[in-house]
Parts: sequence; C-alpha cells; structure tokens
Amino acid sequence: MRVMSTFDHRVIADRLTRGRLASYLGAAGGDIRAAIELYDWNAMVGASFLEDLGRLEVVFRNAVDDALIAYGTAQGWPEVWHRRRQLFRGEHGPQARTWANIEIARQRATGQRGHQEVHGKVIAELNFGFWRFLCTKSYLTSLWVPAIAAAFPQHPRTGCPRQVRADIEGRMRRLYFLRNRIAHHEPIHQRNLARDHAEMLELIGWICPDCCAWAGAVSRTPGVIGARPVS
Repeated sequence: MRVMSTFDHRVIADRLTRGRLASYLGAAGGDIRAAIELYDWNAMVGASFLEDLGRLEVVFRNAVDDALIAYGTAQGWPEVWHRRRQLFRGEHGPQARTWANIEIARQRATGQRGHQEVHGKVIAELNFGFWRFLCTKSYLTSLWVPAIAAAFPQHPRTGCPRQVRADIEGRMRRLYFLRNRIAHHEPIHQRNLARDHAEMLELIGWICPDCCAWAGAVSRTPGVIGARPVS
C-alpha cells in the first residue's frame, strides 16, 4: 500500500485527540502542524532512549547479579541468591512483591514444558522494575552494605554503601519513571532529556567505564535531542 505524502493535520489532531496533544500544542503555541511534528519527535526520542535503557538494564542487572553471587559464595550459601527466600522475608509489601517477581521469572525461564532452570535466563526474565525496587532502602543492610554496593566500584563514594545506594536509587527511580512514560506513549518533551541521558551514562560509568564509553558512542539520543523541531 502506498502511503499518502500529504494529509490534513487537523484530522490527525482529532484522531490523536486534542487532550493528548495538549502539551504539544502548548509548546507549539497552538500551531497544529508544529504540535504534530513535536509529537512525532517525542516518539523518536523515546525510541532512542529505550535503546539506551536497554543497554543500561543489561549492564546493571549483570553487575548486581555478579555481586550477589560473589557474596553468596563467600557466605557459603547452598543456593543462588534468587532462590534464597530469607533474603526477601516480608509476607506483605515490597519484599513480598520482589519474591513474587522472582517466582514469576523462574516460571518463565523454565517455560510450560518445565525445562531445567538456567540462572542466566532467570536473571534475564527479571524486569527493569525489579532492579529499580531492589535499590530501595529496605535492602540497605541485608543486600547493599554486604554485597550490591560493590557492583559500583567507580562511584565517587564507593566506600560508603549508604550513599551509593541512595544515589543509585535516585537515578533508577527517575529512569524508571521515564521508561514508563515512553512505554505508555506519554509526553517526555518537557523533561530535561539531556540531563536524563547524562545521568544514565554516569550510572553505567559507576559500574564500568568501558561500558559507559560504549553506550555513549552508540547512543542516538544526543542527535535526536538536537533535532527537536520546537524549542
């Protein structure tokens, strides 16, 4: 099917709904054409950020997983950390949800046919939200002080697990919010996206400078930000 090269911007605005376009219209001074251009740019910059966040997620989860495995080995745990129920004692609240997420990940990793559980597959099934909420203060003494803080050796306060956790949680909380906005096709054009991008790269750098350099080199986000159609 051949895509028409011309269209009525007013029809598009009505299809998207003026309510959804409100922030774009505000930024564009009420110009419908400019608002739709900004809407399209919002989708493009969101897509580029998802690429970046995907790199962050994999580097982040592997670093935390390595730190927890090393700690468990040193402590002589008979099972890997994600099978250790006592690390997530709560029957209700955040720790209960964390354990429920682990159980779901293990089920997905083994599939309906009950394949043998592979550690790496379980880790891959734990979503971004799991890692974000593992950064909360409730895990400070049980996981961050003895283990997880070591996953961020380049943090400027690497000898202070409390500060490391607080800084990591702040970054992850903001990036999790941004990711959800993108996933639900919501406006992100009003954010300071250059700062979001810089904070994300710095977070990766706290784990591994080489990974930070790689993520920065391949990221499309700065170029997309620079191509914003409405200031």
